[in-house]
Amino acid sequence: MPPHLKYLSWAIDFFIPRSCPLCLEPHPYGSEGVLCHACQNALERSDPPWCPKCGKPFSSGMTLAYSPNHLCEECQKFPPAYDSARSVGPYDGLFRELIHLMKYRGYTSVATELGAMLAHLARREMQEPLPPEDILVTFAPIDHDRWKIRGFDQAKVLARSAAKNLGIKFAETIVRKKSTLPQTSLSASGRKKNLRGVFSVKSPDLVSGKRVLLVDDVLTTGSTASACARELKKAGAGSVDVLTVCHTLLQNTVSY
Repeated sequence: MPPHLKYLSWAIDFFIPRSCPLCLEPHPYGSEGVLCHACQNALERSDPPWCPKCGKPFSSGMTLAYSPNHLCEECQKFPPAYDSARSVGPYDGLFRELIHLMKYRGYTSVATELGAMLAHLARREMQEPLPPEDILVTFAPIDHDRWKIRGFDQAKVLARSAAKNLGIKFAETIVRKKSTLPQTSLSASGRKKNLRGVFSVKSPDLVSGKRVLLVDDVLTTGSTASACARELKKAGAGSVDVLTVCHTLLQNTVSY
């Protein structure tokens, strides 16, 4: 941060102290983060072993010991169209609180730090880094009716932040053609049917031949991510990797 902006930040913090949105403790003068260090450290991150496809952790460390490419039951039953999906942490505890603060209470500033976490995740998980011009960050857009209620799209805010932290291009590539029922009220098969014909890619030339990083807030069954990935690949994307802040837990895990 330039010195004059840093001094301005200190002055603002002195007269209007900022607080951590999770614990409500005041920030030290001049601090730049949204979350305090204690809450940052308390966030539960996901660690391997996880499903090679959806990235949801297995319950046993031995799950992939004898079969490194073993997929979870959900990915076997409903094979996703994306190449891989990875999440920062589980949709539980403090991460769940953060997502709710962002989506339902308008704390879009939280997306700044969450975007940095997504960028770190992308750097860690990209086995074969590509030149920046060959990668594109986009997002899975929310239903227009929900956009009217919230006034913003949390996935778009996250994607912009992640792209900025990664230093690569961000573009709006996917459009929703119609409204849908809320996914949270549906079964896995119902979610898949609910999304048929919902998405399309408005500018195929933007994604043609690109490695696309598709950003969303939570990976539940992966139906939304898979529907978007299918359209991106139809438009010519070379591969689609999904990045989300959180994932729900696997309903069934296989252990050896």
